[in-house]
Amino acid sequence: MFGLAVMLWAMTGCTPGGEFQPRLCPTRLPRVTAVQIERDGIARWQETDGEPRCAGFRPTPADIRWFLAHAGSADPHDVHMTLPESPCVARGRVRFVGGGSGRWQVDRTGNGLLDRPGRARITLYCRRCRSRPWSQ
Repeated sequence: MFGLAVMLWAMTGCTPGGEFQPRLCPTRLPRVTAVQIERDGIARWQETDGEPRCAGFRPTPADIRWFLAHAGSADPHDVHMTLPESPCVARGRVRFVGGGSGRWQVDRTGNGLLDRPGRARITLYCRRCRSRPWSQ
């Protein structure tokens, strides 16, 4: 059974999930050519004492490019059940090589979404997003 799981993992390129991490698969997104930040420092729900203030979450276009290049796609339910969420988000638009585009949203813990015309929404998580502006 374990051998079959390893073989499937190798074929899909997905990393196994666990109690505190969702399974992540490659997004295979085209290269990003432009990032526009429309809103940042947004609080999706009321912030609690002890949390960093959302007004301080201001990722740059370079941060969003890095996020999109390093995040994996994940099952939305697994993300919700295994990862902390932050009320602090940024939103904007992205353009890809070949003329494709999309709308993205990311929170300060490295959870995000990508919507592209004519395609299913992708739930994203970036395990490597641990330095500024990302935090937990």
